[in-house]
Amino acid sequence: MSTAMAVEFKLPDLGEGVHEGQVVKLHVRAGETIREDAPLMEVETDKAAVEIPSPVTGTVTRCHVEENELVHVGDVMFTFDAAEAGRPAAASEAPPQRTATTPTPVVATGGHVSGRRTPASPSVRRIARERGIDLSSIHGSGPGGRVTRADVEAASGGAFTNPPKVMSAETATQRPPVVEATPVTPLAPAAPRAGTNPLAVEGTEDSDEYGMIVRQPLSQARKTISNVMSTAWTTIPHVTDCNDADITELERMRREFADPDHPDRRLTVLAFVVRAVCRALQSVPILNATLDESSGEVVYRRYVNIGIGVETERGLVAPVIRDADRMTVGQIADALEIISSNARSASFGVNDTRGGTYTISNAGAMGPTRYSTPIIQPGQVGCLALGRARKMPWVVDDEIVPRLILPLSHSMDHRLVDGGREIPYIGHLIEDLQNPMRFMI
Repeated sequence: MSTAMAVEFKLPDLGEGVHEGQVVKLHVRAGETIREDAPLMEVETDKAAVEIPSPVTGTVTRCHVEENELVHVGDVMFTFDAAEAGRPAAASEAPPQRTATTPTPVVATGGHVSGRRTPASPSVRRIARERGIDLSSIHGSGPGGRVTRADVEAASGGAFTNPPKVMSAETATQRPPVVEATPVTPLAPAAPRAGTNPLAVEGTEDSDEYGMIVRQPLSQARKTISNVMSTAWTTIPHVTDCNDADITELERMRREFADPDHPDRRLTVLAFVVRAVCRALQSVPILNATLDESSGEVVYRRYVNIGIGVETERGLVAPVIRDADRMTVGQIADALEIISSNARSASFGVNDTRGGTYTISNAGAMGPTRYSTPIIQPGQVGCLALGRARKMPWVVDDEIVPRLILPLSHSMDHRLVDGGREIPYIGHLIEDLQNPMRFMI
């Protein structure tokens, strides 16, 4: 005989210093049933979209919030009639055989440790739910313990009869760490289809004195980005230095790179740049520092955490590679793959964007751009933007030859960094990029 009890679900802690968020999507409504750990709602907060699972199996008797509503930690989100432990499951809900629960894998990137739930792409989570597989019972074989489609297939005891039509790079990976896609390649805006209106956007139609317009509310993520950028631009005196690096030799080395321990690993130019930036920051530590205005002190940090700008559907985010200075180029490549795929699939937490000491924006991956004026993150004193590398005529030993040139745009906080410090930094960076054997040995 089944019994039920009323359970109120309150918005849980979403990360250090985060007190509110915007409801992006509700996966269930009043009167619908849900199983424990199935997606309940999505909340967008401080650049991160967080998928919140159901804490119980039961029926939603009341939904206390609506989509696009601003909610606070501790607010009641749902009321459930939850089945008590020991209720016999219906035949259609027969629980699968489960293995002993394995601790949630963490990203093995030399210091980047995450306490979030089992990493997996949304498509893999959907397939696991359809198969009745508990992801926490699977030891992921993908980079950083990420659960792949192959892992779920193995756990279900057979191949899928209806595999997803589109399989992402991370779900195709079958042994760690395999990089099947170019790391940190921001999502470029899709070109309008033939016959569609390129100006068509969703929102509330209105008009002004010149014609029809569409009003669209700012998302919580875009509000956060707007506030951070406004603060950074109005409080930090920016100076941007534009340079070029001849990466012809680096590109040759990248293409010929072979790691016997990881034969399927592919490196990207960005992985080399991150490594070179770490070395340059160690030689000019002021660019890894921060200004404590309240105490009137310069705070030098003995750790190097590199934020990587990644373009997503909800805007630009900068997930952080922690202790990047302790990593090899190969380990950095693995970390880039993990944070970029997590950011694009929204399977990362708010804390994954915190603690950065310096930021790199791979702007050239989005299109044919050269130089820009990157905005420095508050709490940092430098930001590097990479343009798109291209072959150009270059003078080498008094001869004009074709070389692969990478544009560099480096912004610095002029309160702490002047030319006498920035020029040696950028010089060290360019020398390393042009002579990559210096940091590959």
